[in-house]
Amino acid sequence: MGGGERVAIHSILAARNLGYDVSLLTEHFDTRRFEEFFGCYSLFNKAKLVTFPRFNPLVRGSLLLYQRLLYYQMQLRKALSGPQQFQLVLGTQDVGYTPMTRVPVVQYCYFPEYFRHLQSSPASPLWKLYYRPAQTFYRNRVHYIDRFLSVSNYTREFVKGIWGRDSTTVYPPCPVKLYTFSNAVRENLVITIGRIVEEKRMHIMLEIARKLPDVKFAIIGSVASQEDNYYKALRENAPDNLSFVLSPLRKVREILGRAKVYVHCAQGEHFGITIVEAMAAGCVPVVHDSGGPREIVTQGAGYRWQDVGEATEQISRLMYDERKRSEMSAASTARAAIFGEEAFESSMEQVLKEYDGI
Repeated sequence: MGGGERVAIHSILAARNLGYDVSLLTEHFDTRRFEEFFGCYSLFNKAKLVTFPRFNPLVRGSLLLYQRLLYYQMQLRKALSGPQQFQLVLGTQDVGYTPMTRVPVVQYCYFPEYFRHLQSSPASPLWKLYYRPAQTFYRNRVHYIDRFLSVSNYTREFVKGIWGRDSTTVYPPCPVKLYTFSNAVRENLVITIGRIVEEKRMHIMLEIARKLPDVKFAIIGSVASQEDNYYKALRENAPDNLSFVLSPLRKVREILGRAKVYVHCAQGEHFGITIVEAMAAGCVPVVHDSGGPREIVTQGAGYRWQDVGEATEQISRLMYDERKRSEMSAASTARAAIFGEEAFESSMEQVLKEYDGI
């Protein structure tokens, strides 16, 4: 129920706009819940569902990745071996889950070979050895892909560097209309949104909040469990002016309408849909100066920072200079509009038209 699913939804709509017949090849899922969550009612009247049983690992633990890859390849091969014929495959999942087929494959890429253990422990020979077969598999799959689309220019450079393939940047569809509303009255509230995991660097919000005790801060997100060690450590060490909001889907829009500033702490984010959503809602973004957020937050539409001191100064400026905040809020809302769902569908239609007549 995230950005990848939005890419799939609006890829289906783009193909249907061109008059193509579309089949969605995926695991079994609750279509009613899906349509309610995304507000995409009647979507599956426009696409034929070709589904297979959900993945259930035989053994949990270190072999999970390889079980998953093997399972999906077997199920996809079985689904594609039937009487239904396809002229084009558009992969909106990871490269490792794209089926082996003789027809052209267009692959939407969020990040190539994003194996977290290799990034967090680059010197570990054990993890390098573990992931070597997966890397070989991924790089073999690349040869069967006709065209790559990248979620950002940041990802595009990695695709070129790791796989030696150029790609076209197609920014993901962001539901900007859902968050766009007029609210001139704002609280001295700073928020961040996302999964509460260490890689999102939510602990930086605690550092900033301590430096600005007269400002309210909120971390809005989801946790695998309330007993998660990282989440528990954040709760135990949070200053009094910082609160937590879990299961944000029912509450996030209302909070965005009250906040003045949205902070994004993650470093090297591939894109950053939550940043665009916050900008659409009128929050001024204050983001780490790296990765995809650098392409979203341009001069005048927000701030980018390299260290906590710089972020704190930028937030303070927005809290106490209402004229500046108001100007940047309007600019950030206008900037968010270029990442809307219609822009994605238009770009995807241009790509699909190149395969007319195959």
